[in-house]
Amino acid sequence: MLSALYSSVIHVNEKSINISVLENSYMYIDESSTLNFKDIQKKDFKPFLVDYVRLGYIDATLWTKFSIKNDSPQDMTRYISISNPTFDTVELYTKIQKKYKKESQGLWHLNQYKRNNILHPSFKVEFKAHEMKEFYYKTHSIDSAHYFKLHIKDINTLYEDEFSYQLILSMFFGAMLALVLYNVFIYFFTRELSYLYYILYILFTTLYYASYSIMLDYILPENSNMIDIFMDFYSLALANIAALLFIKVFLNIKQYKRHNIIINMILVLNIMHILIYINGSYLIEYSLYIILVTFVFILYISAFSFYKKNPQAKYILIGWSFNFSGVLMISLQQYGLPNIIDYFPHFCALTIFMEAILFSVALSSKLNTTKALQKAVKTNKILTRELHHRVKNNMQFIILMYRLKLDSLNNKDVEQKLRESEGAVQAISKTHEILYNQNDLENIDTQGYFTNLIDELEKSFNTTKIKIYLEVKDTLDVQNSIHCGIILNELITNSFKYAFKDGEGVISIKLIKKDKKHIFTVEDNGEGFDYEQKQHDSFGLSFVETIVVDELGGTILFDTSDGTKVKMNF
Repeated sequence: MLSALYSSVIHVNEKSINISVLENSYMYIDESSTLNFKDIQKKDFKPFLVDYVRLGYIDATLWTKFSIKNDSPQDMTRYISISNPTFDTVELYTKIQKKYKKESQGLWHLNQYKRNNILHPSFKVEFKAHEMKEFYYKTHSIDSAHYFKLHIKDINTLYEDEFSYQLILSMFFGAMLALVLYNVFIYFFTRELSYLYYILYILFTTLYYASYSIMLDYILPENSNMIDIFMDFYSLALANIAALLFIKVFLNIKQYKRHNIIINMILVLNIMHILIYINGSYLIEYSLYIILVTFVFILYISAFSFYKKNPQAKYILIGWSFNFSGVLMISLQQYGLPNIIDYFPHFCALTIFMEAILFSVALSSKLNTTKALQKAVKTNKILTRELHHRVKNNMQFIILMYRLKLDSLNNKDVEQKLRESEGAVQAISKTHEILYNQNDLENIDTQGYFTNLIDELEKSFNTTKIKIYLEVKDTLDVQNSIHCGIILNELITNSFKYAFKDGEGVISIKLIKKDKKHIFTVEDNGEGFDYEQKQHDSFGLSFVETIVVDELGGTILFDTSDGTKVKMNF
């Protein structure tokens, strides 16, 4: 077996900054987790051959054996880093002469090493010129699933990867905090329970993800791993309860007697789940079953309400579909099955954020139809302006975090998605900024608003050869401005991305009023597209149509015979 090990040596040199370990390693699973290191050395290790451990929840210990050789004529320092930061125990045994040096990291060993703001366990290993070393790597956890990748990194790559991981999560938590504050202000105006339940849902969901991602360690005191475990479970269960209460009130489920009984039963199930919690060694695994049942039912009741012509159900259905996809991927990951998170670690955070944005649109729609809130806004202009000021500042904070992340990204697909999300946030932020700086809180300077949005999009796509002509001869109220801003962001983004292959072209935007109707036209002289083919496949086009028809109460016409022309009447 030793000869086989040395035939799969991992070679590194001064240019090796990030090398996968697992496909050149050997593994052994200690099912009872009772064997000591001497016993393990006698066991028959099997080739691993793949670059990802995906075992799910197991009450066992995984041992990985590998050798690394420094092919460089110089001494070298590298770090063995694991992708999953949630393990209770991670140990590295390094062969030095005829003995093995043991190092321990993980959540149960935080007092034994300095993390240096690095959440992923990472062991420093030093090599002399042309030196080869043998390693045993032990992973064990009773509170999280067994999944990870293992890499050898230089110090720059280690910190760059950690910075990217923590920055994206910080951006996510900042966005969630902004949404919480936004809905807190609205709740104080309306005193509607749906806003309170939604605030609690976002709060508990954010706490769960902070615990799941280990970012909660920055808040909790040292050696508080048991608090982290309890927080992981309780925040997940309480988010379930808050989501059910929100859906029950927001969609008025009481009018459907059978469905109301079912939702009450699921609420009781979640409450009992909390009450029977004695120790955290097993419950996270089973709590995933309960959260899946809850999410599937909410998805069903949202579809049912949409079928019953509930005007707010459409956004809830789309938003919850995003959220459910994220929860489903986490569940697949936890049970050791292939999933998107293996390749896009922040997929769940993205789905939660998309769901929160769509829920906010739904809440905004309901807000617009509440007479009591309309009266409160008219009689409390100073308070409303302060609200717009605070929301604008929070939105600008989110945009700043996006731009900081974009500066360090190398993944073009992820970068493009973040830019598109930034545009949607920018559209909402600009509305609140203009409202804060003017006395009229019911109508908006549409010319200035559209100009600001266009300037931000041009900066985001760094284009100078695409000319944009804007003609505004109409004024919109606040709600219509927000919807038209989101539509404008989506359509201009599509033109920048797809219309002009040579990077040159013209986009024309026109807003006029005729016969008491607003006529909003966006067109370009690009290549156009097959509308019949795209209308069912493109989320962006469907989203624009939904806003025009359902929120603006208008009609929309696509003409793609010569370029692309979108004409909206409302």
